[in-house]
Amino acid sequence: MTVAVGVLVRCVPGSPGDARTALERSGLAVRLGDGSGPYGDSRYVCRVEDLPEGDPCTGHRDGASFWKVWRTGLDPVAWRESGTQDGPAAVRVCPGGLVGFVFGPKTAQMPVAPEQVVTTPGWLPPRC
Repeated sequence: MTVAVGVLVRCVPGSPGDARTALERSGLAVRLGDGSGPYGDSRYVCRVEDLPEGDPCTGHRDGASFWKVWRTGLDPVAWRESGTQDGPAAVRVCPGGLVGFVFGPKTAQMPVAPEQVVTTPGWLPPRC
């Protein structure tokens, strides 16, 4: 399993099961929110490697930037939005896969292509 956070890349051994667990096992500094915000979203990803600075980690706010989760899909190999409103813990991942995180508004895109992260010739994301 490979985790890409913006341009930071880490390999995660084993089968983490979901994107948040993969991120937490990546060795990057991850701070989870406390769930006191308007949505009561406990344990959401608030900061990675101390970014964004100054976020009190008390919950999502409408229109505010957030950590968006991406995964790779086939045909063509490209980033796809995670497709869940339940955060990274609801995004299933599997061994040999690739998951990405980017902080920004709802329209934020991954800054690197999947082939810039996984450079193994002929690599394809596993079907899981």
